[in-house]
Amino acid sequence: MYSPIFLLAALAGSTDAYAWMADMEKNEPAVSLEKRVATCPIHLTRQGAAPYSSLYPSAYTGAKNGLPGTGKGGVLVPAAGDTAHAYSAPSSSDIRGPCPALNMAANHNFISHDGLTNFNELVDMAQNVFNWGWDLATFVATFGIVMDGDPLTTQLSIGCTGGMPVPNTGLNTHDKFETDGSMTRNDYYLSPTGDAYNVNATLFGYMNDYCNGEFTLACMGPYMGSRYNQSLATNGNFFYGPLGLFAFGTATLPQESFASLGNQGDPNVETIKYFWAVNRTSPTSNTWTAAPGTERIPPNWYNRPTALSFGEIFAETSQLYAEAGYPPFGGNTGKPNSFVGLTFDAGGIENGVLADPSAEGIACLFQQILIDAVPLSLQDVLTMNPVASAFAKSKLAGIFQGFGCPAL
Repeated sequence: MYSPIFLLAALAGSTDAYAWMADMEKNEPAVSLEKRVATCPIHLTRQGAAPYSSLYPSAYTGAKNGLPGTGKGGVLVPAAGDTAHAYSAPSSSDIRGPCPALNMAANHNFISHDGLTNFNELVDMAQNVFNWGWDLATFVATFGIVMDGDPLTTQLSIGCTGGMPVPNTGLNTHDKFETDGSMTRNDYYLSPTGDAYNVNATLFGYMNDYCNGEFTLACMGPYMGSRYNQSLATNGNFFYGPLGLFAFGTATLPQESFASLGNQGDPNVETIKYFWAVNRTSPTSNTWTAAPGTERIPPNWYNRPTALSFGEIFAETSQLYAEAGYPPFGGNTGKPNSFVGLTFDAGGIENGVLADPSAEGIACLFQQILIDAVPLSLQDVLTMNPVASAFAKSKLAGIFQGFGCPAL
């Protein structure tokens, strides 16, 4: 679905630092994909999400078929008596991946339990489970499908490729949805097997200690800055591109979406741990164990009363990025702390610095990425083919208008 354009090396010898790119230039499999788990469940047809029933008093937000719901939340999820959306553990044939929210949604059948979802399921789930606004739900679903799915079928694997007709797709794919310096996942090159998608219980413990068990917006910005610095200092192949800003958006989730009652609730570790499938090794321990893929909704959990809008999430992304110290875009060149700044003229990035890190600037950068191109390394730019670009334009028409972005 995509055609890579390879740029000239930014530094003499940097091609050797990114030797796997030479394989990509010769149209051979990249090492970054060869390191992945050798087997992946194959699903040629999707199971599909459990249907929503009007029998329950809330009917969630009433979102169906990818259309807007009411935006009225503050309801128990799953609804009392809604056994169709009770927790069901994944089997060995079900796909799970790096996103806690999507793993949870699959385990509760709000998206297909096999892990192969589509646009409408994603938009409905985000509204009905978390009470996201339709604009935000549409943007995130479009982003996932353009970056890691199939715009022709609107399908997306939430983990490995899983039978998708487009190669090298699925949320496990490195440096798209899954990036270095994430909240609780390993950097790809720091894992012998390339496992950058399962939760690292030690990193979760570090996040919990850093935030003193309260994952507020005030803590998550500096925390993400600390993770950037850790990767910079330990990962010789560390890369932080524009898609890293998406990770700052996900860092708002504990406060805005995972806490019971969302922004009106308390993002404490006793609630948040369910979304990361972690538990203390003992009741009084500061160490944790993880059971990746078994993420679930906490008991007696209510979604946020007011819908979370597209504008709010970009304002908070900008806020967290600032509180992290505006970490520059770019990457190491084979050794820790060998950082070279990225220049990406189309995105307003020069020598690692984003010219406009405001909510409006970040929103317009993401619009440009989704319809045009995005750097995946110091040397590699992914250009969207016409099908992916047209899909993004069809889904996002009007959503970016309030930010002063160029018309789609």
